[in-house]
Amino acid sequence: MKHLAASLAGLLLTTALWAAPREDYAELWGHFVIFLWQYRTPPPGRDAQAAYQKLNLAAINLDDGFTSRELDFAVENDYEFYVSHAAGKGVLHLRERDWESFFEQYLQDRRRPIRPHCLHEERNRQRLLRDLELNLSRITEGLCLAYSFDDEISTTRFTNPADVCWSRESLAAFRSWLQERYGSIEALNTQWNTAFRSFEEVEPMTVDQLRYLHERPLAEWNLAPWADHREFMDDTLAGLLDELRAAANRLDPSRPAGFTGGQAPAAYGGYDYAKLTRVVQWMEAYDIGGTNELLRSFWGTARPYVQTFFATGKPPVDKWFLWYYLVHGNRGVIAWPELNGQPWFDWSEPLPELLPLAGTFAEVQGLIGETLIGAEFEDDGIGIYYSQPSIRVSWFMDIQPHGDTWPHRLSSMNNANASDILNRLAWTKWIEDCGLQYRFISYLDVQEGKADLSRYRTIVLPRTFALSDVEAEALREYVRQGGTLIADYGPGIFDEHGTARAFGALDIVFGVGRDLRRGGVLNGTQIAEVNAELYQRPLPERMTSYEGARRFEDFVLYERVLRAISTASYRARVDSADFLVHHRYGQGQTYYLNATPIPYLWLRREQGGKRYREILSDLLATAGIQPRVQVYRNGEAAYTIERLFWRKGNVWYLCLVENPIRDAAIDGMGVVEGLPLNESESLDIRFAQDIADLNNERTNEPIGAGRRFTLTWNPHEALILRIEWADQSLRNDSSTTP
Repeated sequence: MKHLAASLAGLLLTTALWAAPREDYAELWGHFVIFLWQYRTPPPGRDAQAAYQKLNLAAINLDDGFTSRELDFAVENDYEFYVSHAAGKGVLHLRERDWESFFEQYLQDRRRPIRPHCLHEERNRQRLLRDLELNLSRITEGLCLAYSFDDEISTTRFTNPADVCWSRESLAAFRSWLQERYGSIEALNTQWNTAFRSFEEVEPMTVDQLRYLHERPLAEWNLAPWADHREFMDDTLAGLLDELRAAANRLDPSRPAGFTGGQAPAAYGGYDYAKLTRVVQWMEAYDIGGTNELLRSFWGTARPYVQTFFATGKPPVDKWFLWYYLVHGNRGVIAWPELNGQPWFDWSEPLPELLPLAGTFAEVQGLIGETLIGAEFEDDGIGIYYSQPSIRVSWFMDIQPHGDTWPHRLSSMNNANASDILNRLAWTKWIEDCGLQYRFISYLDVQEGKADLSRYRTIVLPRTFALSDVEAEALREYVRQGGTLIADYGPGIFDEHGTARAFGALDIVFGVGRDLRRGGVLNGTQIAEVNAELYQRPLPERMTSYEGARRFEDFVLYERVLRAISTASYRARVDSADFLVHHRYGQGQTYYLNATPIPYLWLRREQGGKRYREILSDLLATAGIQPRVQVYRNGEAAYTIERLFWRKGNVWYLCLVENPIRDAAIDGMGVVEGLPLNESESLDIRFAQDIADLNNERTNEPIGAGRRFTLTWNPHEALILRIEWADQSLRNDSSTTP
């Protein structure tokens, strides 16, 4: 065993010498796959095979320590599979008993918490590598598609908050990280407003040490001693995953390595998707906080991403789920085989509620499931900025109502109440409901000069409080060169460390002036937009910060003291706050809403939602962005039908799918709001440009040529239409309307 440990340690030292990780797995993942998790399922054998066949299922998982019988079962039946917990259990994901024991102590003493199974402790890293090698070395045959290091990994547990880790090894690594980043102790002291004599003295600050800031104006905030430690822990998880990925690639370079059970982007847990997407090659992430669109944006279809499928016993909802994620670029789902606490199978017999899904299971895994493999997603020239430093600042604002009880803001509460999550969801639905599509832009790519911002006609800054000087200059240059920049509120009022700026980094670009030392935000007394202490009430009732806030129509103004400068114009002035400031800068233009988009989530189907869509559509039109296609049903604009364009070479596909708001969860389907009940509808589809040939890809039936078509569809499924544009010269330009 000592020799094994030594060889595995050597793996880590040599990973930098290996070739860059493989990017494209289109051939290996050549169709949509439904993996059945092997939990409370029939034991490997004839009964299991018969049960799975009745539902048209032919893919499973093999768990850590799988037996030869389980592997033989997969091989003999030609089942595709992935290996779960390939790096063992209990380190990347803390078992409940380990977390509860830690958390009980943490509630008593929060000063220097140490993570159970510290990620910087060498024996834990060696344990992960040892288990990984043992599991991977046993896959000598069969249709293995991927390796998952562990499920629901975290630097804490899920995204639960705890200021870990203060172990001797972790603090030493943190100090080295700081020294590399700051260069000198003087630079760190300037940023942190501290007086350390050397890096050996440095310790981060905890949430409790900084909660006094909730009583100070935002202009006086300095979160750097805490935010830097949060970033360091994000880097810790990403770095460890990078080591495991490199080791897995060396042991088996043909299959992607990653993890399952991905959480929402958050201040805790290690979920910085700009970094995670660089170090792993596949992922299953719960669709909370925009994770699915983040993966689509950062990976395209080069690396596979999948969802967890929880059957509800309601076939329309279950069918819609599969079609929705297929046309959003997912390569498959992992099916959790329980329905209302019951196993899916009674030996060889599936539950009756599942039988109506057998046909859908077969179709999505058949030829139609191959359609988008290798295709490129076609956005409409809209970029949405993703900023992990802003998520940290946002979280610190959000915990104001909790006071001393903030450690009880567990991931389930945060997922439902985090302002950044709700803000991101509102922006995506708002844009989609205008008939348009977008990509997320990684703050890290911008910071490192790797992002081509010129490809976007419009960039949206959603709750982007924290920007580095480099990012701010890149966005300024984007506008100078003719781009359109839209912000909801507060862009760049903090730097990337969470330290408040004297002036917003983009104030001149947006043509606004403000004084964050007076007036405050929202109603002037609350910093948290959502009061999570009221978590049992409907979302609108949790928005107590709106009581007394300034408003324009159905828009809630965010900053109470904000004025357009003399060269800018504004839509409305409410006391000392301006709404929708328009400014020209260089060859481009900017729009500063000074309003939160979150109310759109409940106004969406009301008259107020229509007004939201009118305003955003008008702003985007000034940047030359118009929908490629309009969809109507019963003579009304069908804004809840999402339109997604994909291109594979010279072939275009238009996918239409119902787009309800899904309040997702990690242990079930969650709440799907607004899915139509009827199974057949007539749609009026109107293209902005001539179509030479339109075909129904699912039925392989020709539809015809022209601009306007009437089609019948089932809103619990999806339409996939193959397009040949009449004007072929426009087919490859994703920033213009074909």
